[in-house]
Amino acid sequence: MKYIEESCPGRLNACPEELRQYFEDGTIDGYERVLSEGKEAVVHLVASSRSGRKVYYAAKVYKKREGRGFKNRADYFVAQNMYKRRAILALSKKTRFGRSVEEAVWQNRETGYLKELLAAGADVPRLVRAGSDSFIMEYLGGEDGHAFKLIEAKRDMTDAAGVFRSIMRNVELFLRCNIVHGDLSPYNVLYYRGRVVVIDFPQASDPRRNPNAGALLLRDIRNICAFFLPAVKTDPDAIFEDMWSRYQLNEM
Repeated sequence: MKYIEESCPGRLNACPEELRQYFEDGTIDGYERVLSEGKEAVVHLVASSRSGRKVYYAAKVYKKREGRGFKNRADYFVAQNMYKRRAILALSKKTRFGRSVEEAVWQNRETGYLKELLAAGADVPRLVRAGSDSFIMEYLGGEDGHAFKLIEAKRDMTDAAGVFRSIMRNVELFLRCNIVHGDLSPYNVLYYRGRVVVIDFPQASDPRRNPNAGALLLRDIRNICAFFLPAVKTDPDAIFEDMWSRYQLNEM
């Protein structure tokens, strides 16, 4: 990732180049700091003062292909049946065209899922603005603090069973929208003042097209159930069987 050395609006000393577009269109006017870094993206804290008060947002910037933890998605795209033969062949051979197709869809998938899930009432971040190689979303927190990943917030939870039910409600709602997260764990669920928000959807898939979606859903459920032990005793396989059966029978 490249950084801008000169000062930018909002007294910035180090503004990621990918975020300059949001200063230019007026979405934000301040840059704060890096919030977190994962295998595929870096999340920054940014701000806007247009309303007369400072409002914070989270800006997700995707890493370049060579800097990401997951690079080979040809099998995923074939399984999803999302492309014509030429695109699939290009993906499998890793041609320049194939890589450009993969990048474009991979980056657009997450914001598309967020829009759909928000409309359905899911607990996901509110999308503010989508741009090239990045997007701006709701920041879960304020002047007095920020949300923690579930793995970091376990000690502060006063109602573990309620939090667990909230996450499972979202998993089922995702499935009702034909979406399986595919990488759900205590590391991509945020917790703030009793509120649960699920993040990181670039690897999510449509179970109507991906034959591996059932196995991915089962893994998601097992990950969450294991985290809540021993406070919340559950049977992840039974939860999956019930949910997956109702989905396949169109009874959700």
